[in-house]
Amino acid sequence: MKRYTATFMHAIAFVLIASSCQDINLSPKDNIDDRSFWRTPTDYMKAVNQLYSRTEAFDVKDADSDIAYELNPNSTSNGTANAPNGDPDWTDRFADLRDCNKIIEKSTSYAGDASEIARYVAEARFFRAYNHWRLMRKFNDVPIITKVLATDSPELYAAREPQASVEDFILSELEAAAANLPKQSELGSDELGRVTQGAALALKARVALFAGTWAKYHQHRSDHAQLLDQAIDAAQRVAVSNEYRLYEGSGNESYRRLFIDEGEDAAEAIFSSRFAKDIRMHSTAHSVFWGWRGTPTKKLADLYLSKTTGLPIDRPNSGFQGYEKIADEFANRDPRMTQTFLMPGTVFLNAQHGRDSCVAAFTTRPETRTGYKLWKFMGETRGGNNDDTYDYHIIRYPEVLLIWAEAAFEKDEAISDELLANTINVVRSRMGVEMPPLTNAFVNSNGLDMRTEIRRERTVELAFEGFRRDDLRRWKTAETELKAPLKGIKYQGTQYEALQVLNDGNPGLFDAEGFLIVEPASARLFETPKHYYFPVPLDETYLNPNLLPNNPGW
Repeated sequence: MKRYTATFMHAIAFVLIASSCQDINLSPKDNIDDRSFWRTPTDYMKAVNQLYSRTEAFDVKDADSDIAYELNPNSTSNGTANAPNGDPDWTDRFADLRDCNKIIEKSTSYAGDASEIARYVAEARFFRAYNHWRLMRKFNDVPIITKVLATDSPELYAAREPQASVEDFILSELEAAAANLPKQSELGSDELGRVTQGAALALKARVALFAGTWAKYHQHRSDHAQLLDQAIDAAQRVAVSNEYRLYEGSGNESYRRLFIDEGEDAAEAIFSSRFAKDIRMHSTAHSVFWGWRGTPTKKLADLYLSKTTGLPIDRPNSGFQGYEKIADEFANRDPRMTQTFLMPGTVFLNAQHGRDSCVAAFTTRPETRTGYKLWKFMGETRGGNNDDTYDYHIIRYPEVLLIWAEAAFEKDEAISDELLANTINVVRSRMGVEMPPLTNAFVNSNGLDMRTEIRRERTVELAFEGFRRDDLRRWKTAETELKAPLKGIKYQGTQYEALQVLNDGNPGLFDAEGFLIVEPASARLFETPKHYYFPVPLDETYLNPNLLPNNPGW
């Protein structure tokens, strides 16, 4: 299962060892001497392997938005963050781009048959696009770097490229990479985890949706329809390839278990950050159990529909059972709720104690400030901290289906029942979820809004995977959603109050309906347009004044 991870991590070790073996001319010790490298396809594979270890991985996700809260306020979420002097999201990406560009440049002088290394060059182009995407999604206008820079390269002092140009470059690069990448089904057992054609197309769909909706709502370019067409086309090509399907290998718990050990190599994992015992490990199981990866807010809890009716819980006759008892709120809800939230009273496994029963007390692990506790990503194998090896799924097949549906609706302001059946309702039909289908007739007869329901489905399915703030930014709804107070459980007049579950440091603020106020509106800021953007790090603008002006408001 983890042979590929072991292969590429051992290859990295080889690269580092080889770099320390120097001849009398004292070549730079931080790189393999080019005179003894770039000679075989294996050399190119080893160079590309290093890029895999620097992909996105487990971290605190969505606490910068309105659906999650850490143990302390998040300065990005509440709008109090200052422009940083440095930011690894900037500097690390340019280091990665240098490595991508070196592989691509060296391929032009490869002495052998170019077809021998075409796949690895395509992987490098995928990562070049991926790292430009990571820069653009955060900083918007960024430099486009397509060659290895020297200390005297004029590009070191170049201005940022407009966001539209960066978007077009990424989309073009991913299409070119896809043409030379294998399909998922063509990978050998020792290649699982390598970039595929599906990964390039799925990332293209993600980027095109971001670009198209940003253009529609922020109007940084006038061709949002063709961008959304690109998102639709790329997502559709992934779907009709029949290379991916939803994971159902854990029965009714398949959604939750997808994100831990059972979900490794799942057929819905299009692109994952890979881990392996004694080679590359993480501490997610313990940190989720401790409450350090954030906990859900009332905003997220309210988004889960009633199971039997498919209606929002605020609708009459939805089937929602209220809040008097703790279990009432979770009863008859979309099953993804109790596979994302750890409901008090649930017997569960954790990496520290093994078998446990969740209690409602705020300070009993998982510790919480909202009253809700997180279960998603909590590994179950007993072991020490930093011993976890389950993979982090960067791109999943359900996201691709949700992109297809959203892009189609945003382009035409309408979506057919046929497309809903092939996208959102596929996601809803996972074993153990099996929610009522979304149709136009259902929306119309219940006075719902299709755009709201499409966005609801995306938020629920991808909760705690790091999408929410970017979604609010591109939808241009952050100025409303992020200024609202962050709330937690309904405390007053409920079983929570009878159990006196609040931690000693909780100020005990409640709204008029008895819901816990975790962070009041008075402590939450959102300036338009400033907080739709992130600032370019100040040290970078000092080193290169041509990066100025900084993003709006910064």
